[in-house]
Amino acid sequence: MTEPLSLEAQGEVLAGITERLVFDLPAGWSHLQLVYAAVGEYVAFSGLLRMENGGLYGWVPPDDDVKERFAALRAGMARPDRGTWFQATLRLDYPDQYSVDYNRTDLPDFGTPPPAEAYARELELFPRAEEHTPSWLRDGASSGG
Repeated sequence: MTEPLSLEAQGEVLAGITERLVFDLPAGWSHLQLVYAAVGEYVAFSGLLRMENGGLYGWVPPDDDVKERFAALRAGMARPDRGTWFQATLRLDYPDQYSVDYNRTDLPDFGTPPPAEAYARELELFPRAEEHTPSWLRDGASSGG
């Protein structure tokens, strides 16, 4: 397991993500909602961008830097016997105001479900005590991993 990140360090990672996103966003943007979801090493990453004129567009950062920072944040927020979050939803408003919500209990809506081995891998990477293991994760790990 990765060394846990302090709250201050978590804030620094999020500020770095925000800074990178602002650099990559097109002119005329007003709001971005970015979702990073993972089970084991299976990752989904997507965004929805609102422009000043009201238009909505699917958007993903043009390089893997932001994705890697989310992966590092997820690993750094893991805690012994509690695991880590499965989904982070970052909301970014022009010019650089952000908020983030974490899903620590529910299976993210991946569209395409994770492969069976992802569930067992999640528990290998981020071990959880029984009382902190959602039933969908326990069932997936026992049937596919």
